[in-house]
Amino acid sequence: MSTKKNPLRIGIIGLGRMGLMHAAIFNSLPNSTVVAAVDPSMFPAKPLGSLNPSIKIYKNISKMFDKENIDGVVIASPVGYHVENANECIKRGVPFLMEKPLSLSAKDALPLVDGLENTALPNMIGYMARNIDSFAKGKEILDSGCLGNIQTVKGTVYVSQLFKKGKGWRYDPKIAGGGVLLSQGSHLIDLLTWYFGSVARVNSDILSVYSPGIEDFAHVMLNFESGLKGWIDASWSVRFKRKMELNIDILGDNGSLIITDDTLQLFLDNENGGWPAGKSYFSANDLFTGVYVDIGGAKFTYQAQKFLNAIENNKTVEPDIKQGVHVQQVVDASYESASKMGEPVVINLLNI
Repeated sequence: MSTKKNPLRIGIIGLGRMGLMHAAIFNSLPNSTVVAAVDPSMFPAKPLGSLNPSIKIYKNISKMFDKENIDGVVIASPVGYHVENANECIKRGVPFLMEKPLSLSAKDALPLVDGLENTALPNMIGYMARNIDSFAKGKEILDSGCLGNIQTVKGTVYVSQLFKKGKGWRYDPKIAGGGVLLSQGSHLIDLLTWYFGSVARVNSDILSVYSPGIEDFAHVMLNFESGLKGWIDASWSVRFKRKMELNIDILGDNGSLIITDDTLQLFLDNENGGWPAGKSYFSANDLFTGVYVDIGGAKFTYQAQKFLNAIENNKTVEPDIKQGVHVQQVVDASYESASKMGEPVVINLLNI
């Protein structure tokens, strides 16, 4: 276990944009240090070495584990390699934080669920939107019951990312597994399943404008196991959205709750659950509690700290791989529904 003199030793798998960001965060926190990284190309070795010459670079995860004493791993490789890297962590008994999405399909990820079934190995999937202050506060408000019976929910996720044919693995369905729904849309699905539980059935439609084989636009009707109905809309080809913008609008029989990345607005007809009648408003500044280091947004530091705490205390942490599999099931079912002209697709919850 770590002390101030012996911080947790972290390995990074994949040195793309997200891997380098995680490396910077974990190397900056007082209770962790990055000691090794894996990238087959070895291309990022020089810039990472200039950041910290003590970090060893390896071509594959097995060599890193053979040579280094690793307390935890961040998996930030392309999606198609997530499962094999996580399986190696399970085999070695090393806790891991895996970037989302989990895998190319839910079926591909089921061996991870089986491998973790009889172990207390800390594992986490990087749906960082749960750590955005406004969405975390939204969970607290929903749990209070102040909205009464929830009638419907809608969510959107938009970003100005793609307006011509994309280049790189993120736009290759064989490596990425899907388009905007699997990439940014899965954050929204994770938030909604965190708020309202499992999804039982979906209807969907998707549209490819710039990306052969993957979707640039997606619209999904959600039927939750609880009976709640709602919908989401996702696109990475919407103008004037410099960064990803998430929005959730929840309607209850006692009022409504509107949550964005930067604000939270609660409107209640009557006082309930410890919340007053009328309007309650919170800005990002109102909700921010501060972090030790902010690289890419406080949400990533919150996530890193939760992962380190799970390692130090050998405890579970959310969202975990099993929850990530359900998000993947919702995406898979949405693709299937779209391929059948919007026909409803039932999700087999027994798989997890």
